[in-house]
Amino acid sequence: RQPDKDGNVISEEEFRNFFCLLVAAGNDTTRYSIAAGMQAMCHQPELLEQMQTDPKVWETAADEIIRWATPALYFRRTLTQDYDAHGKTMKAGGKVLFWFASANRDERAFDDPFRVNLARMQNKHLSFGQQGPHVCLGMWLARLEVRVLFQELSKRITSIEATGPHQFLRSNFVGGIKSLPVRITTK
Repeated sequence: RQPDKDGNVISEEEFRNFFCLLVAAGNDTTRYSIAAGMQAMCHQPELLEQMQTDPKVWETAADEIIRWATPALYFRRTLTQDYDAHGKTMKAGGKVLFWFASANRDERAFDDPFRVNLARMQNKHLSFGQQGPHVCLGMWLARLEVRVLFQELSKRITSIEATGPHQFLRSNFVGGIKSLPVRITTK
């Protein structure tokens, strides 16, 4: 374990707690991102072909799938100081909600934000939070899991199609597809 910038090293118990958080919290993000990616492939069949023929797409595909899925819906924070946003002053101590899905569909930040674009460059989505103390601890693992699953899936199938309606998880904190019946044709 490496010390932080102040020379502090986390205890064995803190290490175990971080590891449990990494495994448990990342489960939802990864699971719902993968389901959303499969749904996107059902609605945009060209995505599978792109995955199969364009090796450069793997540099950007996982982040785009996670942006489009946006499994964590929002976070609530307490302002530690007054803050001005778009001409409105919010006072220290006030509560603010940050809606990730809204930010990840902002047309000022993303061209055609409601469409999956696996080659989207400079994808500054906020699915993992922003930089700083609240950035997602498991973002690197989630990206890796999503990328590897779709890389391996695309090597083994020729098509994927929805065979019925999907069902969303009913939750006000994490969101995603709970059930997605599909038919996969293998090579």
